[in-house]
This record gives sequence, C-alpha cells and structure tokens, in this order.
Amino acid sequence: MNCADEMTPKERMLAILQGKDVDRFLVSPLILNYASRSLNLTVRSFCTNGKNMGDANIACFKKYHHDIVYIFSTTSTLAEAMGTKMYFPEDDAPQVETPFIQTREDLKKLKPVDPEKDGRLPVYLEAVKRCVDVIGNEVFIVPVIGAPFTTSAALRGTETFIKELYTDPELIHTVMKVATQSVKNLIDAFVKAGGVPVTVEPVATGSMISERHFREFVLPYLKEVYAHIHSFSLPGVLHICGKTKRVIQCMAESGADILSIDNIDLFEAKTLVGDKVCLMGNVSPADGMLKGNPEVITTMVKDCVIKASDNPKGFVLATGCEVPIKTPHENMVAFLEAGRRFARLPIHVN
Repeated sequence: MNCADEMTPKERMLAILQGKDVDRFLVSPLILNYASRSLNLTVRSFCTNGKNMGDANIACFKKYHHDIVYIFSTTSTLAEAMGTKMYFPEDDAPQVETPFIQTREDLKKLKPVDPEKDGRLPVYLEAVKRCVDVIGNEVFIVPVIGAPFTTSAALRGTETFIKELYTDPELIHTVMKVATQSVKNLIDAFVKAGGVPVTVEPVATGSMISERHFREFVLPYLKEVYAHIHSFSLPGVLHICGKTKRVIQCMAESGADILSIDNIDLFEAKTLVGDKVCLMGNVSPADGMLKGNPEVITTMVKDCVIKASDNPKGFVLATGCEVPIKTPHENMVAFLEAGRRFARLPIHVN
C-alpha cells in the first residue's frame, strides 16, 4: 500500500515539523483498539498486556503503513493508575466501574502517578518501547494520554464532576492540579521510552461544557501540559471529540499546535482558528468507517481534503475519533488509498 509514497511516515512527519517539502499530507486514521484485530486479539488481552499491545500495533502498521502509530485503549487509564477501578469487557474498551473520589476525604489520598509501577501504565510503556524498537525508525510512536479534565472526571465520576463545576469548583481545581502533575509525569515517562505523547480531552467537549467552564477549568491546565510538551521540543496535539464549535477557539489558545476535531465542519473550523493551528480530521468513524463502504469513504476523504488542505497552519487527514473496532478491512484500505491519492502535493482532487 506504500508503493506510491516517496517518504517514510517518520521522514514525512519530520519534514512537516521542520517546514520542509513533503510528498503529501499525513494520513492518520485514529487506529486505537482496532489495532488488536491485526493479531486477532480480544480488546481485554490487547490492553492488559504490553507485549500484546505492542506487537498488535506493529502488525497493524506493517499491514496498513499509516503515518502515525497510536498507543491507546481508554481515556481513563491515568485515572485507573490513580485509584479508579475499571471494568474490562472481553472485547470492548475498558470502562470506569468505581471512581476513586467518593467523598472529599478521598482527596487526601489522591497523589500523582509513578508511571513505572502504577496501574496499567507499565503496560503502555512496554508497548511503546516494543514499537520504538521494531518500527520506530519508520514511524513515530504516539502514546495517547487522557488530559487533566478527562482524567479528573474519571476520578470523580463524570456526571458528578460536571455538576460540581457549578457546586464545588474548589474540589474541581484540587483534583485538576493532581491530575495535571500525573499527566506531566506520564509525558516524561513516554518521552524517555521514545514516544511522542499526545493528549485527549473528550469530557471537555462542547457537547458537555460551556466556553466559560472550559476557560476556567480546562484551559489553564492544558496550557501547563503543552508548555511541558514543548519543553521537549515536541508538538502539542489536542483531540476533543463531539461538538467542538463552542470551544474550538479555546482549544486554539491552549498551546496545542494541532487540533484533532470530530463533529465540526472543517471549513468552519478553518475559518475560526485555521490561522492559529494545524487542523486534523475528520472522516466520520461511525457513518464512514463502520457503516460506510469504500465509495462513501472516498467521498468523505475527498471532502475533507477540499475543505482543509489549504489551511494556513497545515492539515492532517484523519478520522474524527477512534476507528470503530468492527470497521471492515476494506474500509480502512479505502481511507488510506483515498488519502494517499488526494493528499498528494500539489492537491488535485479528481
């Protein structure tokens, strides 16, 4: 599938970061738990064993040769390492079972993580190291971290946490400060392992919180996270799924260099913040990758390229959110082939 490419994914990414010429835009579906399918693993065995997670992502890359290899299973992994109990379905993403913070007394027991030993973080570190060792010369290995607001929600319980934005802002900030330090600790560990960490903040979607709450409870901590990432001379990437129009300008103020967006028109996003950040997105995971067919996906890819390929700060072709686990192989092939066709420079969408 890579025969038409003139650069490896790593060469392409480095050239883009350095402002040099490239053969095409990055084509990067958000392959997360879907990577388990490349070795016919259940999601549970994939996300609880570092060797399995690493080897499945290696096999997936060799199968599809996508431009970014993500190491991820659930946004609550960091909260789990801080004390939240998780439920592990046999073949679906892990879910929060019992949030760690049940009462204010539990705040006294909350502490930043040690990535080398807490929860399943060693699983992710092993997966990153395996991928770096085997395919790191060809592609960047990108571990995904639940950002402070999302991690805090998993520590408290999302419904309660959102209510307390109104009723107990002091508790929110207390949890956020510890969560932010945990995020920074995990960034340090992933960078040491050879990864390029990115952050996801799905609970901070405009579908759930207002711009006012984003500015008060999310933005200050994201700025701290991206300042930390930038201290390693790495780009900051922020993914928020759902409807992001009401918060996208805040997202662009966070310090992130790339915004991965889901349910917003790319042309509108470009108009709102395209002169500030690189945009990434946003073929529909459900209507396109899961339920669509190669023809539908090719049309969606073409539409994204038409709308955002001239974004002043750059564009990455991606899915709007995680590729569904049951996505047909032929749909993944269609996405990548259409992406490589339409994202070649100069752009000719015909």
